[in-house]
Amino acid sequence: MGRSILSIIFGSQSAAAGDLPALASPVAAPVAPVRIETEEERAERERLEAIWREEGRIEVDTPHPANEHGRWFLPGAGKTEWFKDIEAGPELVVVPSGRFLQGAPNDEPQREAWEVGAESPQHETTIPKPFAIGRAAVTRGEFKAFVAATGHDAGTLRSHGFAQDDSHPVIGVSWKDASAYVEWLGKTTGKPYRLPSEAEWEYAARAGTATPFWWGSSITPEQANYDSTHVYEGGGEAGVHRKGTVPVLDFEANPWGLYQVHGNVWEWCADKWHRGYWDKKDHLKASGGAQVNGNSGHVLRGGSWNDGPQFLRAASRSRLYADIRLGYYGFRVARTI
Repeated sequence: MGRSILSIIFGSQSAAAGDLPALASPVAAPVAPVRIETEEERAERERLEAIWREEGRIEVDTPHPANEHGRWFLPGAGKTEWFKDIEAGPELVVVPSGRFLQGAPNDEPQREAWEVGAESPQHETTIPKPFAIGRAAVTRGEFKAFVAATGHDAGTLRSHGFAQDDSHPVIGVSWKDASAYVEWLGKTTGKPYRLPSEAEWEYAARAGTATPFWWGSSITPEQANYDSTHVYEGGGEAGVHRKGTVPVLDFEANPWGLYQVHGNVWEWCADKWHRGYWDKKDHLKASGGAQVNGNSGHVLRGGSWNDGPQFLRAASRSRLYADIRLGYYGFRVARTI
């Protein structure tokens, strides 16, 4: 047939807003004729889609799939499949629906005790539908595109005293900055972008595991970026304190394809802070949605380059006021699909 059926079906989609270069002159560009799918092509497409549905794949409306199956993604296969909606935007992976134990068991080493109930009680939480989440934290390069397009306060791109290029996570962003970025990304792409809920964040970070870190119960500086002059009580070894961020794709991705869910930068979530997992009516929060009503401050997850290993655990939680900017806070995006 000449071109492959996948290139015909998926390779000629329109560019999303934000991908289009400025025209050199006011003369309108010629409109390409609409190509009509042949009966043979339609039959082949429907055959492939039936196979992919049987495999558990779902179709994601995106112009930039990095996937041999075009826009059809297998939830949880983020190590080999991802997408983005604009060239300058973050890459995302598709996470499956499911249930998991959120929070830390009482016997987890160095479980946080600075605020009673911060990680309690451990409980089953449901993620009812697949969703997409950033393959990595938003980078300086990705955030620069937002600053250039909107005139957002460029103070969020200051150096913070250590070397950082566009492959590093953006830091010094407040919850309000992160929220402004996802709002812009949603308007630019026409897709439902947002910050992840903390339940979604922990679910995606664990990727089907139940240990303090997705790879197991101990941690070394070869696995994450943190202050490894401190040794985790659950196991590990001492090392250097890198005293700054590293590129977002350093170290190994977790089983669902997410990079650096432990360390490098704390990541903002959509939720308002709650002490533990009880709501104001003393009901256990067991859904994957964000807590939009709560106490002062918003939730942060993941730990950073400046923290000891206990703060990198999947269950670890922190909080900060919505307008505070510090050199170890960043974020990753989520998108409803």
